[in-house]
Amino acid sequence: MGILVFAVPALLVVVLGYAVGHTVAGWFGASAAAGEAVGWTTGLALLVVVVAGMSRWWRRRRRSSR
Repeated sequence: MGILVFAVPALLVVVLGYAVGHTVAGWFGASAAAGEAVGWTTGLALLVVVVAGMSRWWRRRRRSSR
């Protein structure tokens, strides 16, 4: 049960990034294969940004509470 607390939000962020990337690639007339690659890359990049932002926020919050 504990792993789901982290896995489900991470999966949602990746799927959101995938959907946005795939849609934008489609607007520019990319092929289906290129849309897939752009979608997954965007999803993973969004996950990295969210994790980095959350870790910075958490460290800053812990530092200010001392």
